[in-house]
Amino acid sequence: MIKSYTTQLQHVFHTIGKQEEAIGDSARLLAQALVGEGTIYVMANKRFSALADTIVQNEDTPKRIQRIAQQQKEALTTTDRMLVLSEGTETKNELLYLQGLLQAHIPLVFLGPGSPSLSFKEGMEEPMVITTPSSPIVPAPDGSKSGHPTEIAIIYAYQAMMFELSEMIAE
Repeated sequence: MIKSYTTQLQHVFHTIGKQEEAIGDSARLLAQALVGEGTIYVMANKRFSALADTIVQNEDTPKRIQRIAQQQKEALTTTDRMLVLSEGTETKNELLYLQGLLQAHIPLVFLGPGSPSLSFKEGMEEPMVITTPSSPIVPAPDGSKSGHPTEIAIIYAYQAMMFELSEMIAE
C-alpha cells in the first residue's frame, strides 16, 4: 500500500510542478513585500488553520511571514501581501474580508484545491492562484479511493514557492 501511495504522491507533486510559472509569479508577488517595507500574512479557513500555523513556523519561512486573523485587516497596507490557504469554500464573512482586501489593493495569492470567486473592478490586481490536487489517490480493492493529498500538496507547493522567493531575495 505504501508503494502505491508514494507513486500516487509523485503524480501529485508532478501536477504541482507543472504550475512552475504560477509558483514563480506568486513568489515574485510575495517577495515584493519582503524586499520593501511589507509583511506577508497567511490566512486560512478553519480546515487549514493548523496548516497555516505550521507553515508560518517552518524553519525555512522568513521572519516577516506571519499568521493573520480576519479582524486585523486595518493593520494591512499596500506594501503587504496575503497568502490564503483556500479550498474555494469560504464563508460569506471570509469572502467579504477577501473582497475588502482587493478593494484596499492588497495583493492576494491563493494556495490550495480551490479559490473563491471575487469581483474585480478596474485597477484591482487579480489574485495569483496555485491549485493543488485534493481527490483521493490510492485505489482500494473495491474500486473506491482513499488517501486525500490535500495538506501534503499545499505544503509541497508552499515550500516550492519559498525556494523561489528565497532565490529572488538573495539576488
